[in-house]
Amino acid sequence: MRSEWLSSPGEDGTTRVTVGGWPVCSSEYAGKIVSREVILVSILMLITTGGSVAQAANQDPRVTDLQRQIQEMRSQIAKMQNRIAELETTRGVTATSSDTDPVLIQSETPPTQALQSQPGDTKSSEEPTSFHYKGLTLTPGGFLEGTMLFRTRNENADIANNYSAIPLNGSSNAKLSEFRGSARNSELSVLVQGTAGSTKLKGYVEADFLGAAPTANYVESNSWTPRLRQLWVQLDKPSGWTITAGQTWSLLTTNQQGIASLAELRPGGEDGQYVVGFTWTRQRAFRVTKNFNNKVWTAFAVEEPETTYSAAFVPANIMGLNTSPNAATGVNLLPFLPNYSSGFSTNLAPDLLAKVAFEPGWGHFEIKALGRFFRDRIASTATTNGHTNTTEGYGVGFGALMPFVNKRLDVSLEGLLGQGIGRYGYSGLPDATINPTTGALRPLREARFMGGLVYHHTSRLDLYTYGGDEYAGRDPFVSPTGTAAGYGSPLVSYASCTNEVAMNACGGANRNIYEATVGYWYRLYRGEFGRIEQGNQVVYIHRNLWSGIGRTPQGSDVVVYTSLRFYLP
Repeated sequence: MRSEWLSSPGEDGTTRVTVGGWPVCSSEYAGKIVSREVILVSILMLITTGGSVAQAANQDPRVTDLQRQIQEMRSQIAKMQNRIAELETTRGVTATSSDTDPVLIQSETPPTQALQSQPGDTKSSEEPTSFHYKGLTLTPGGFLEGTMLFRTRNENADIANNYSAIPLNGSSNAKLSEFRGSARNSELSVLVQGTAGSTKLKGYVEADFLGAAPTANYVESNSWTPRLRQLWVQLDKPSGWTITAGQTWSLLTTNQQGIASLAELRPGGEDGQYVVGFTWTRQRAFRVTKNFNNKVWTAFAVEEPETTYSAAFVPANIMGLNTSPNAATGVNLLPFLPNYSSGFSTNLAPDLLAKVAFEPGWGHFEIKALGRFFRDRIASTATTNGHTNTTEGYGVGFGALMPFVNKRLDVSLEGLLGQGIGRYGYSGLPDATINPTTGALRPLREARFMGGLVYHHTSRLDLYTYGGDEYAGRDPFVSPTGTAAGYGSPLVSYASCTNEVAMNACGGANRNIYEATVGYWYRLYRGEFGRIEQGNQVVYIHRNLWSGIGRTPQGSDVVVYTSLRFYLP
């Protein structure tokens, strides 16, 4: 049965097109979205037919019949155009009726590498980046990476630099270079989105291969375990409240926009340890965020604590530390540590974090705060009474991302200072030292700062440079036996650190560690199959120790990276 195509004037004065009595669209709208190719074909058909009619007029008297046939052809073309417009309208409604908000997953790609359309890109009109399952939208992400690196001094490290253990001048490792190849920084992720009424639901999992099982090595196979980077769920209310629970980047980590998950402002290099001065952790957390009209955001979080310490003298029978006898059992809870050699510190309470972010119309700015609780215990013996020690730490900081030169130059700044904030920095400086008499943990005075420049030279090439410094203050003591105690004691002797063999065992308390780095990322390809980027990076790291008896040693290293990454579409 042939459908009847009818037109009738609408209430707004436009003509309404109907099929079998059902409205399709207005003639005005259909005319706007009709296919260009159909119009061209129609014109050619009319021209060809018109020519035939003109010739027939000179040879055949039945011109009237031919004109009638032309009118019928024109009517059929009009019907075809209306049908195409109907199909395009239906497709447009389907494409824009998703209940979930789109999220661009870039995994470890720095926010400043947001891609732009560029000449030479191979793109498809239908590039599926997500798929649907029982009302949920699943978006895979991540990248595959191959990296080669060269260090002028051996750190016995993979892709991540060991900042707090840079070889000291004169040691054997300072006289040996290091070459490595690694694919362990590759990442895989899945974002799950859905809705429950007006509430948006999200779940995210992300993993890489930088974990280390106790028996993992390169002898015959690459025997490395996957490492869980992030795993969290999130409820996003239309009122502006967002609740996030799971393992995620710390609230102290600077964001590039608002206080949003998957929008962390991370340095864009190839070093698995990012940059000295970068404030971060990825740990279990419960976070509540409030959005005020996309101009101001506030957030509060409770996050998993852990205590790191360094002390020249440790009292006997001290408990509560990650190396204490009471932490020697149950260490299989932390199987990614080499040889299961360390357990958890026995924590009193979670870390408390708060942040305010604001975007006044230019740039992104943050103020953040941290509260911490430390506890240990001297155990009772047959001759002494035990006691428990508690103390507190804190931190205050800032973050900023500022665009210049028509948004081609991004300037980032961040810093954090306080007491007991070591574990939130990349250098691995300790949180606290130990009072040799009471055994109480004493949070160290610490500060860190990082700045970066990212220049979007072209739509394919990004140039970047970063610099940062982390500092831990001195807190010296004298032990009950008259030896060095605390952190950075001037009684620590470097007098024997005079030859290579002695230097291999020489060490002291780190005073500060700083870094300068420069590099680029070049996008070789971007299209329906994903994108491919190539990058090079040069890193300079310097390590200073607190002075003691004798000449104070120091260390430095230069590291060169070259990487090729294939990002999933």
